[in-house]
Amino acid sequence: MKRHVLLLMRVEGPIQAWGLRSRWHVRDSGDEPTKSGLLGLLGCALGYPSKDPRLEELDSLLSLGVRVEYPGTQMLDFQTVSGVIATATGGYKGSEDDPSTIVSPRTYLQDAAFLVVFDGPNGLLEQCAQALQSPKWPIYLGRKSCIPTRPVFECLTDEYESIEDALNNHRWSWDGVASLSGKLPTRLRCSIDDPEGWATRADRIRVNPARMYQRRSVRTFWTDFPKQKEDVTCTSQD
Repeated sequence: MKRHVLLLMRVEGPIQAWGLRSRWHVRDSGDEPTKSGLLGLLGCALGYPSKDPRLEELDSLLSLGVRVEYPGTQMLDFQTVSGVIATATGGYKGSEDDPSTIVSPRTYLQDAAFLVVFDGPNGLLEQCAQALQSPKWPIYLGRKSCIPTRPVFECLTDEYESIEDALNNHRWSWDGVASLSGKLPTRLRCSIDDPEGWATRADRIRVNPARMYQRRSVRTFWTDFPKQKEDVTCTSQD
């Protein structure tokens, strides 16, 4: 009998951006990937447009877990936007003859690394794994300027019983490990979808013109640095 599989991903890059309260020209970033951002990444790989209702289907069918391999640091960048600019009231600032300019503060995560685990129907996870290895559109880490520095697809495996099992035991990895001077972390912070979780995050995808999101409940916990050294067996996607 075919065993249940989990989809594992590596999310690493020089900069990432995972907005939680981004509105108009002020763009923040959380300290770990959001579910909406990760499903947007899968949507790019699968070829789903930003308003495609299949993104909501992904949200309802897939459960998420994230482990912080390295937290990185936050960077605030001030960008300028010029031209005819839409406003929150539905109007516009500036004109072709007299363009408007605004300063847009944007937060990024520098040198952060995460292990991402998705659980859901086998067929859907296999489809996502194939798409990550041959994406329809370029994939990025929250914003289009945030390019991954390693393949996002890590593994499709049946060697773990649950998301939490994978977060506790899958091998640790970060391409910037040399900067740690041999001092590996002793514990890693994790978060996982849990209907009874004490924390909530407004990052469930809902396709609507206002780009408003729904809340989900998560449970956060710390896990010991995994002792497992060998790679797990991955299901072939050739």
